[in-house]
Amino acid sequence: MELWSLYKGKDYHIEPTLERIEKAVRVVGNPQREFFTFLIGGTNGKGSTCAFLERILREHGYRTGWFVSPHLIEERERWRINGELMPSEVLSSYIKDLKRVFEKFSLTYFEAATLIALLYFRDMKVDVAVMEVGMGGRWDATKVSEAKVVGITNVERDHTKWLGNTVDQIARDKLHLYREGAPLVLGSARFPLYWVALEMGLKNLVVAGEDYTYGSSLLEGRTYIENYEYGELKIDRAKLGLLGKWQADNCAMAITMACQFTKPSCDKLTKALSDTRWEGRMEIIREKPLLIVDGSHNPYAIGKVVKETLKLFPNINILFTGLLEKEWKLSMEIIRRYTSKIYLVQVNHYRGEPLKNLYKYAKELSFTHIELVSSPKDVYNIEKDLLAIGSLYLVGEIKRTVSNAII
Repeated sequence: MELWSLYKGKDYHIEPTLERIEKAVRVVGNPQREFFTFLIGGTNGKGSTCAFLERILREHGYRTGWFVSPHLIEERERWRINGELMPSEVLSSYIKDLKRVFEKFSLTYFEAATLIALLYFRDMKVDVAVMEVGMGGRWDATKVSEAKVVGITNVERDHTKWLGNTVDQIARDKLHLYREGAPLVLGSARFPLYWVALEMGLKNLVVAGEDYTYGSSLLEGRTYIENYEYGELKIDRAKLGLLGKWQADNCAMAITMACQFTKPSCDKLTKALSDTRWEGRMEIIREKPLLIVDGSHNPYAIGKVVKETLKLFPNINILFTGLLEKEWKLSMEIIRRYTSKIYLVQVNHYRGEPLKNLYKYAKELSFTHIELVSSPKDVYNIEKDLLAIGSLYLVGEIKRTVSNAII
């Protein structure tokens, strides 16, 4: 956690701007111009879409760089080459070399992480990089990647403090990821994303349901994409390595984005989709009793995950946490639609909603059975089938406990 430690306790007055990171990138020689970049944003599913896309590109023989956020256990997860985490000693070297640049331009933690990614990918001579947007689009540091293909999965209410109070305002912010001349793949034709894109006069749009089509199915606890069509490419059916019916949306978008760069082979596509893994998203970390962790934190995503998980595992229990600035009350209301029993825990992070507040609201919602868990460290010891949801911090703390137990 070396970069994380460098920034610990440093309270910058952060102004939304690209000026800091743009200056820093120029100083280090514009490394982003040495490789082809995909940039993926959106409210939900961008991490999974990146995971599918990176695996597709790697299966087709390309040397890949992959920048993700946030990290779950250790920050080396943020920077990957061909799926492998950056070695600790390499990260230390970059931090040592770039510390003066971070300080000169007052870079934020995420801006510093983005700068490291661009330099790492150049130095490792990747063919192609897959970059995950941090938040929104207008001011996100990843825009300096000068992406050749941009994708936006969907738009829901999230990060309203920064992006706007309405979904059309949020859509407008995210659509500022658009780069003139680059294809913009939209994972949803629903209001407001496609509508706002047309209103803004954006070109080179490739839209789900309009330009590429597909279906999905669940069979014996697995997810499949079916009847995918985009141009001459057709896939009758392929098993996905990620759980959840909505993963077909992310998968279809990833395939379509890959098509903007290469001509995929159906055989290699099928293998890549089956082999795709993505930590903390409907991830099964124990079979008996079942323990699934998912980092969804906004009401829309939580509702999808809970509904889908209960279809797959009808007797599973829901363990929930909330973050102070998130709409956790609405999330809990949605969970109540599907079950009258809930487990509650507070994450060990300053943004964690106090357990007493979670309990109080669960009582107001008339949950008939409420179990309080003293710490995320205790979750692994609960001998019940569980879905842990509400925060990536929660996922990270549970996975860290599991890793320590195995070690």
